[in-house]
Amino acid sequence: MRRYALLIGTVVALSAGAFLISTAQQPGPQPPPGAAIDGFEPSSLTPFEKRLLDQARLAGAVYENQVRETADHNARGLILTEGDAAIVDLSVTGRKYGVSLDGTGDVLIKNFSFVDRRSTDAYGSGLVMGFKSPTRGQTYLSNAYIDLQESGPNANYRVANNEAISVERGSGLLNVRQAVLIGAQESGIDNKGDARMDAVFIASGHRPVRIWSGGSLTLTNSIVLAMPGFGGFWLGGGTDIARLDYYNCKFGRVGDKFENLSSEIPKWMIAIDDGVDARITHLRRDPLPRGADTFWVSIKTPVPRGFLAGR
Repeated sequence: MRRYALLIGTVVALSAGAFLISTAQQPGPQPPPGAAIDGFEPSSLTPFEKRLLDQARLAGAVYENQVRETADHNARGLILTEGDAAIVDLSVTGRKYGVSLDGTGDVLIKNFSFVDRRSTDAYGSGLVMGFKSPTRGQTYLSNAYIDLQESGPNANYRVANNEAISVERGSGLLNVRQAVLIGAQESGIDNKGDARMDAVFIASGHRPVRIWSGGSLTLTNSIVLAMPGFGGFWLGGGTDIARLDYYNCKFGRVGDKFENLSSEIPKWMIAIDDGVDARITHLRRDPLPRGADTFWVSIKTPVPRGFLAGR
């Protein structure tokens, strides 16, 4: 199976708008049980995340240090269908879905890995929200590594309709802080709702980022790479507004040199279909509320080896 090593020393310098890459390892908690992923390390809970964990304990829904190994018959790693919850240190391997959320309240997913999608059909993802019923609260995904380990992009939806993250229509806000989203056939994120993503690396599928009519995505301090021969962003699926706001990001193709990535989304990366009202804005100021007491504590942007030339 294919594995990519994370350069844990990758840093985003917010004020300068630059990405500084090194291989310095940072001390942290011991790795959770489960299949080892080169370079993927657990990180400590922030004060905000600790409060979410305490909130989940009151609800009696805390899942810690759990492993879901390979299973057939379109198995899912963890299914939650109600209330507040916290998932801390979860490893899922060889299943159709990693975490499935339906009708949930506020949910924290911390130190989560999903590798090697296995399914009898075209579908599957590391995280799916609202597949049967919309999530009701906010979902907080912090420090995640999702690699479906597919053979490559495939634009035939009859046989390849899988993504790292799927947000179904009507679901509550998705917040992502530090993640690697790779290895799908369709996309890194397929978003029919509202999402905010910070310090995320996406190089996945024939349309790495999909934003449907009525949906929105705020993307900060992140890298989005198109696979060779394919685009990067798709907005469509209706005539309502599909919104993409981005700040301090880098864009290009797999195999590019880091220094050749663009701070503006190149036109060739964008596909607009179905008469959607696409609104794409390059923000000049950080849109996320920063601070030690927020979810959006500044964090390193992971860069897996093998995607950028010389890295």
